[in-house]
Amino acid sequence: MLKENSSRKVEERRLFHGTSPKKLDDICRDNFDFRLSGTRVGHIYGQGAYFATSAKYSNDYAGKDSTCRQRMFVARVLVGSYTVGTEEMRQPPFKDTADKSKGMYDSCVDDVANPSIFVVFDNNQVYPEYLITYLSPYHAHSHSSNQPPYSNPYLTSMH
Repeated sequence: MLKENSSRKVEERRLFHGTSPKKLDDICRDNFDFRLSGTRVGHIYGQGAYFATSAKYSNDYAGKDSTCRQRMFVARVLVGSYTVGTEEMRQPPFKDTADKSKGMYDSCVDDVANPSIFVVFDNNQVYPEYLITYLSPYHAHSHSSNQPPYSNPYLTSMH
Protein backbone atom coordinates (compact mmCIF):
# COMPACT_ATOMS: atom_id res chain seq x y z
CA MET A 1 0.00 0.00 0.00
CA LEU A 2 2.86 2.36 0.77
CA LYS A 3 4.45 1.52 -2.57
CA GLU A 4 1.23 2.21 -4.49
CA ASN A 5 0.51 5.44 -2.60
CA SER A 6 4.06 6.78 -2.44
CA SER A 7 2.98 10.35 -3.05
CA ARG A 8 0.92 10.53 0.14
CA LYS A 9 0.59 9.02 3.60
CA VAL A 10 -1.52 5.85 3.92
CA GLU A 11 -4.47 6.50 6.23
CA GLU A 12 -4.91 4.21 9.22
CA ARG A 13 -7.97 4.35 11.47
CA ARG A 14 -9.14 2.65 14.63
CA LEU A 15 -12.56 1.24 13.80
CA PHE A 16 -15.15 -1.02 15.46
CA HIS A 17 -16.42 -4.44 14.39
CA GLY A 18 -19.29 -6.18 16.18
CA THR A 19 -19.61 -9.93 15.71
CA SER A 20 -21.36 -13.02 16.99
CA PRO A 21 -19.95 -14.87 20.02
CA LYS A 22 -19.17 -17.96 17.92
CA LYS A 23 -16.82 -15.96 15.62
CA LEU A 24 -14.63 -14.47 18.37
CA ASP A 25 -12.04 -17.24 18.59
CA ASP A 26 -11.82 -17.49 14.80
CA ILE A 27 -11.11 -13.76 14.44
CA CYS A 28 -8.55 -13.80 17.27
CA ARG A 29 -6.79 -16.80 15.72
CA ASP A 30 -7.12 -16.17 11.96
CA ASN A 31 -8.12 -12.50 11.57
CA PHE A 32 -11.28 -11.54 9.68
CA ASP A 33 -12.49 -14.00 7.02
CA PHE A 34 -13.67 -12.06 4.00
CA ARG A 35 -15.13 -15.21 2.43
CA LEU A 36 -17.93 -15.06 5.01
CA SER A 37 -19.07 -11.60 3.98
CA GLY A 38 -22.84 -11.38 3.76
CA THR A 39 -23.52 -14.78 5.33
CA ARG A 40 -24.87 -13.30 8.58
CA VAL A 41 -25.89 -9.80 7.47
CA GLY A 42 -25.92 -7.97 4.15
CA HIS A 43 -23.04 -6.58 2.14
CA ILE A 44 -24.39 -3.39 0.58
CA TYR A 45 -20.94 -1.73 0.12
CA GLY A 46 -19.01 -4.81 -0.98
CA GLN A 47 -18.22 -8.38 -0.03
CA GLY A 48 -15.46 -7.73 2.49
CA ALA A 49 -15.10 -7.15 6.22
CA TYR A 50 -17.07 -4.21 7.64
CA PHE A 51 -15.79 -1.70 10.16
CA ALA A 52 -17.54 1.34 11.62
CA THR A 53 -16.37 4.64 13.05
CA SER A 54 -19.10 4.33 15.72
CA ALA A 55 -19.18 1.77 18.52
CA LYS A 56 -22.93 2.40 18.75
CA TYR A 57 -23.34 1.22 15.14
CA SER A 58 -21.17 -1.88 15.70
CA ASN A 59 -23.13 -2.71 18.84
CA ASP A 60 -26.06 -3.68 16.60
CA TYR A 61 -23.90 -6.47 15.11
CA ALA A 62 -22.40 -7.68 18.39
CA GLY A 63 -24.44 -10.74 19.30
CA LYS A 64 -25.21 -11.51 22.93
CA ASP A 65 -23.89 -14.62 24.64
CA SER A 66 -25.82 -16.62 27.26
CA THR A 67 -24.88 -14.10 29.99
CA CYS A 68 -26.08 -11.07 27.93
CA ARG A 69 -22.51 -9.98 27.30
CA GLN A 70 -21.55 -8.57 23.94
CA ARG A 71 -18.16 -8.16 22.35
CA MET A 72 -16.74 -5.98 19.65
CA PHE A 73 -13.29 -5.49 18.25
CA VAL A 74 -11.36 -2.27 18.00
CA ALA A 75 -9.22 -2.82 14.93
CA ARG A 76 -6.44 -0.91 13.28
CA VAL A 77 -7.47 -0.64 9.65
CA LEU A 78 -5.39 0.68 6.78
CA VAL A 79 -8.17 2.31 4.81
CA GLY A 80 -5.86 3.99 2.29
CA SER A 81 -7.70 5.53 -0.66
CA TYR A 82 -11.39 4.73 -0.83
CA THR A 83 -14.53 5.06 -2.91
CA VAL A 84 -18.20 4.21 -2.48
CA GLY A 85 -18.72 0.47 -2.65
CA THR A 86 -21.54 -1.51 -4.22
CA GLU A 87 -23.09 -4.83 -3.28
CA GLU A 88 -21.46 -6.91 -6.03
CA MET A 89 -17.85 -5.81 -5.34
CA ARG A 90 -15.50 -8.59 -4.25
CA GLN A 91 -12.56 -6.19 -4.36
CA PRO A 92 -12.20 -2.43 -4.58
CA PRO A 93 -12.62 -0.98 -8.09
CA PHE A 94 -9.85 0.50 -10.21
CA LYS A 95 -9.21 4.20 -9.69
CA ASP A 96 -9.37 4.72 -13.44
CA THR A 97 -10.89 1.96 -15.57
CA ALA A 98 -9.35 3.48 -18.70
CA ASP A 99 -5.86 3.34 -17.13
CA LYS A 100 -5.64 0.37 -14.77
CA SER A 101 -1.96 1.12 -14.15
CA LYS A 102 -3.19 3.71 -11.61
CA GLY A 103 -4.22 0.77 -9.43
CA MET A 104 -7.23 0.00 -7.32
CA TYR A 105 -8.72 1.78 -4.37
CA ASP A 106 -7.73 0.25 -1.03
CA SER A 107 -11.20 0.07 0.51
CA CYS A 108 -14.85 0.96 0.01
CA VAL A 109 -17.09 3.22 2.09
CA ASP A 110 -20.67 4.34 2.48
CA ASP A 111 -19.90 8.03 1.83
CA VAL A 112 -16.59 9.40 0.50
CA ALA A 113 -17.08 12.87 2.02
CA ASN A 114 -17.91 11.57 5.51
CA PRO A 115 -17.36 7.81 5.75
CA SER A 116 -18.84 5.95 8.71
CA ILE A 117 -18.53 2.42 7.27
CA PHE A 118 -15.35 0.99 5.74
CA VAL A 119 -15.12 -2.29 3.84
CA VAL A 120 -11.74 -3.94 3.33
CA PHE A 121 -10.93 -6.99 1.24
CA ASP A 122 -7.43 -7.92 2.39
CA ASN A 123 -6.36 -9.33 5.79
CA ASN A 124 -3.10 -7.41 5.56
CA GLN A 125 -5.07 -4.19 6.05
CA VAL A 126 -6.59 -5.19 9.41
CA TYR A 127 -5.25 -5.87 12.88
CA PRO A 128 -7.81 -6.75 15.60
CA GLU A 129 -6.13 -4.77 18.36
CA TYR A 130 -8.63 -4.96 21.24
CA LEU A 131 -11.65 -7.02 22.18
CA ILE A 132 -14.17 -5.08 24.26
CA THR A 133 -16.52 -7.13 26.44
CA TYR A 134 -19.57 -5.44 27.95
CA LEU A 135 -23.00 -6.18 29.33
CA SER A 136 -25.71 -5.57 26.78
CA PRO A 137 -26.89 -1.94 27.09
CA TYR A 138 -30.50 -3.12 26.91
CA HIS A 139 -29.89 -5.58 29.74
CA ALA A 140 -28.21 -2.84 31.81
CA HIS A 141 -31.10 -0.46 31.08
CA SER A 142 -33.69 -2.96 32.26
CA HIS A 143 -31.99 -3.09 35.68
CA SER A 144 -31.63 0.65 36.19
CA SER A 145 -34.21 3.16 35.09
CA ASN A 146 -31.81 6.04 35.81
CA GLN A 147 -29.53 5.23 32.87
CA PRO A 148 -30.13 5.82 29.16
CA PRO A 149 -29.94 2.66 27.00
CA TYR A 150 -26.42 3.34 25.65
CA SER A 151 -24.80 4.36 28.91
CA ASN A 152 -22.84 1.33 30.03
CA PRO A 153 -21.12 1.27 33.41
CA TYR A 154 -20.62 -2.50 33.04
CA LEU A 155 -17.68 -2.42 30.65
CA THR A 156 -15.88 -5.48 31.91
CA SER A 157 -12.62 -5.72 29.99
CA MET A 158 -10.40 -4.65 27.16
CA HIS A 159 -8.02 -7.41 26.07
